[in-house]
Amino acid sequence: MWALNCNLDKLIILSSFLLVFILCIFLMQEESLISTDEEGNILPNFLQSEANATELAEKIRILCLVMTHPNNHKTKAYQVYKTWGRRCNYVEFLTTEADPEIPTIVSPTKEDYNQIWGKTKFGFKTAYEKYYDKVDWVMKADDDTYVIVENLRYLLSSFNHSDPIWFGCEFKVIVKDGYMSGGAGYVLSKEALRRFNEISLPNATLCEQNDGGSEDVNMGNCLKSVGVVSTDSRDNFGRFRFLPFTPGNHIGQ
Repeated sequence: MWALNCNLDKLIILSSFLLVFILCIFLMQEESLISTDEEGNILPNFLQSEANATELAEKIRILCLVMTHPNNHKTKAYQVYKTWGRRCNYVEFLTTEADPEIPTIVSPTKEDYNQIWGKTKFGFKTAYEKYYDKVDWVMKADDDTYVIVENLRYLLSSFNHSDPIWFGCEFKVIVKDGYMSGGAGYVLSKEALRRFNEISLPNATLCEQNDGGSEDVNMGNCLKSVGVVSTDSRDNFGRFRFLPFTPGNHIGQ
């Protein structure tokens, strides 16, 4: 009888300990889900997420250069401007004609697919002259690209814009050590932008001077020649963040 009572007492003590332990874990999780403002007022989670995004927008300043052409101003370009383009600190559309409904950088090159490299050079040159002191990163994208700018800022927040680096979907062909796909978009740090404009672009031995040729390949060569380093942008699971093809090509990868 004594042994039965002893075992029962031990069971009650053990059960009480487990109950307290589980309660502590629950309370710790609850506390981690609660956010407060500077005055200690509890904020809903969605407000805290918005606050985090706003804070990153102030710290991670991005200029978005969107490649387009006059026939797409009222359609693709305008939709970019009204959606994800508004989340950039600054957005400019690289084109050959001005448009009062979207902010444009008007390139003197011909409106021809084979002249995209010329438009790209002019766009990054203008970005350097107009925005160098205003932004930390410059992204080039096409008007059929969709960018989740908050996620891009989260990625960039782990890196220093003073380093000569760039991000994108790297193709390991043609260019020694690879280049970033133009279709997926790519991002240059402030230092990469400076080196491209001050050192590479004016030098015919370092950077293609003609307006023709593959834009992304030429950009890769120009940046590699001045020590700009390709940086791995994959997430913790090894998944790519810059996607060069249509969604159907990437689903399941």
